[in-house]
Amino acid sequence: MRETAFIGRVAKEAGVSVQAVRYYERLGLLPPAHRSPAGYRIYGPESLDRLLFVKQAQELGFSLDEVREILRLRYEGRSPCQCVNKLLQQKLEKIEHDIRQLVRFRRDLRKTLERSKQLPHLPHKASSICPLIQVESRQSGKEEKRGKRR
Repeated sequence: MRETAFIGRVAKEAGVSVQAVRYYERLGLLPPAHRSPAGYRIYGPESLDRLLFVKQAQELGFSLDEVREILRLRYEGRSPCQCVNKLLQQKLEKIEHDIRQLVRFRRDLRKTLERSKQLPHLPHKASSICPLIQVESRQSGKEEKRGKRR
């Protein structure tokens, strides 16, 4: 987009909704749009660039608050790259931690599923909801008490 455009065109070119453009403007991620005599928002090419930046940052896992901070640093004349590096490192560490937890969870689910296949059909008792879950949680509790939690 090389010239000014109304909100619908800017939204379409950025791949976001008109509501998202208005929301980003309210949050200060976009500067306030100029208005036509009829009151329509008019955006310049820099607004499209900013919207694309916001979208790219979100795809990397940045929150809108983090994006606002990055933009604030940039428009204060400071380089936000050190801040971005720190945030990226924190995000990577969190993802790696989450992956380790998910791997453990997957292992536990597989164990439970295998145990459930080996157990005979358990009779339903009025005091139990699902013996497969309750048997597993009792076994896990015993392992935790002995300090042998996976």
